Amino acid sequence: MPFVGKTWHRQSLWWLAVAAIAVLIKHHYSVATATDLEWIFHPLAMLLELFTGHIFQQDNYGEWVSYSANVRLVKACAGINFMLMSFIAYAWVFRPDKQENTNDLTHIMGQLLLISAAIIAAWATCLLANSLRIIIAMEAVSQHWELPSIGIDAKQLHRLIGMFIYIPFLSLQMTLGETKRKHSKALFIGPLLLYLILTVFVPLLTGNALQHPKVFLEHVLFLVSTAACLTTTFVIAMSLKRFLSRTSTLENTCHKQR
Repeated sequence: MPFVGKTWHRQSLWWLAVAAIAVLIKHHYSVATATDLEWIFHPLAMLLELFTGHIFQQDNYGEWVSYSANVRLVKACAGINFMLMSFIAYAWVFRPDKQENTNDLTHIMGQLLLISAAIIAAWATCLLANSLRIIIAMEAVSQHWELPSIGIDAKQLHRLIGMFIYIPFLSLQMTLGETKRKHSKALFIGPLLLYLILTVFVPLLTGNALQHPKVFLEHVLFLVSTAACLTTTFVIAMSLKRFLSRTSTLENTCHKQR
């Protein structure tokens, strides 16, 4: 029996499932302790040990600590928000195709396998990206990279490092789903919007932003200004690329005419 509905129905069910899983993971994180997040902290600590040589061990609070590096992995270091972004990006990559001759059982089993693969891939990508972010942050602290002269403190620097690590990772993930590579704007703007949605709009929906409105406002202003700078840089780079391409084409045309 053919699967009931067209591509729109299959993709709607797919994105409903993705949204439900994302909400469940977000809820788990919101109520979890550091011990409950062992599934992300333990492999993260192992990766940090491997890359830095510093020994991490779990304390009585379930947090992982490196006394030699003076680093403590608290709940905010888990990178769950990025894991959700990564999961959504992989969901875009693995989204249902346009095949119409798919029966119910085959479709359901195939989508379950794909969505499981998206979760596992997001978990692995989160570990890699988050370990890189923490290593750079560790170096920033040890080298005193804070820039008080332009109004960037340690917390904002860590947030800036996160953006410059996470957004390229998301762009690379979404590139996997674009075989023709003709959507360069979407591959930049998509991850940027995804980042802002998870870090700005979701806290507003859950009410967490209202608990500390001043801190949240500073957070939003910093993210928006950084995103504006990144977007401006991208637009300039794309304009320069088009200009150089047109110049090269014009030179080739003139050379052929000669």
